[in-house]
Amino acid sequence: MSIFQKELKQLVNDKGALLSTLLLPFVSTMILGFALTNSFSSEVSFEEVSIAVVEGSTLEDDLQVASERFSISEDELLRLAIPDTLFAYMDSEIGVDYYSPDDDVVYKDYTAVIEMPKGYRLMLWHEQLGEEWSEDMESFQLFLNQEQRQHAMMVQMMTDSYMEQVYAHTELAENEEIAADFGNVVVQGNSPLTSFEYYTYGMGVLYVFFTAGLMANFAFTEKKGKIYGRLVLANIQPVNYLLAKFSTSCVIVFLQLVVLFGLSMLIFQITITNWLSFIAIAVVLCLTVGSVASLLVAIQFRANTEKVANVFMLLVVSILGFLGGSFFPSSNLSPLLNEIGQFTPNGLALQAFIQAGQGESIAHLSHSLIYLTSLSFVLFVFAWVVFPNKGGIES
Repeated sequence: MSIFQKELKQLVNDKGALLSTLLLPFVSTMILGFALTNSFSSEVSFEEVSIAVVEGSTLEDDLQVASERFSISEDELLRLAIPDTLFAYMDSEIGVDYYSPDDDVVYKDYTAVIEMPKGYRLMLWHEQLGEEWSEDMESFQLFLNQEQRQHAMMVQMMTDSYMEQVYAHTELAENEEIAADFGNVVVQGNSPLTSFEYYTYGMGVLYVFFTAGLMANFAFTEKKGKIYGRLVLANIQPVNYLLAKFSTSCVIVFLQLVVLFGLSMLIFQITITNWLSFIAIAVVLCLTVGSVASLLVAIQFRANTEKVANVFMLLVVSILGFLGGSFFPSSNLSPLLNEIGQFTPNGLALQAFIQAGQGESIAHLSHSLIYLTSLSFVLFVFAWVVFPNKGGIES
């Protein structure tokens, strides 16, 4: 604890470095946001979205069977048909093609493909109208085209939101409270990003990694100034020293994100829909940067040079920013770059922040949370292994 307090005191004393570290992401966001405002659409566009529906039974066949079972008009059944009503109000913008299971569907030609088993509409009509359904039925499957990741994510969020309404309607039906206006679908989570929103997320996940290099340089300065040597003489364990650097880095990164998103919400009017998911992503990002800082400290102490952190900040962070989409959406350049970017910590955090900002739940972001947490653990363990005995200080 005393080492951690020493680290924080050292940072507070160096006010210039602390202020520049906290404010630089916001300044960069402001510059890029104004410069590239026209690069981000102000309206939702579905023109490039195409969806294939592979249905075990056609809508016409299902309507014929349902009309014999229910005392309800076909028009009312059409208003409850799934997934048809999801796309009905945007037919002029979205391309929807229907296939049978025997057709040869080229999945890569579509943004998303929905596979729907035979009788699925009938089952949902039964449930929506408060009738019992005794047969076993598989759910529909949604396949997303990762080469069109941005549009695919839009389709997934639309579908998730729509199915939540279906289940809510089913609950009402069971309680004999069927909503008459169920056909009016409210789509959530597909609002477009402004340039300020995108670069708030993009610069946030990028500049935090400069903090890792900064902490590594601070640590090496301590070694050169014999400060670390005195800690060794005081029987401070190397792992405790690394934990102090890890904890301090996490605190600084968290402050960076608080300042960046706080000012952006106040000045640029960005909104966060799901705060729980957002905070969860922020926490695991802090842990990841803390582990990167610990690894840089360990490598520099092992190699006895401060060039490692400098190369990391000047070269590696720039490459991460390019691949992860911090400077511009990588999907605009190449699907391959976009796919690679999803394996970078900043790229994964960027997409997760965007999704959390638009309302995605923690369950939907579990992959990102697990990936970043696991990466943090692996990097810190590796740093512990690499860190030399007594930090390279000779007895």
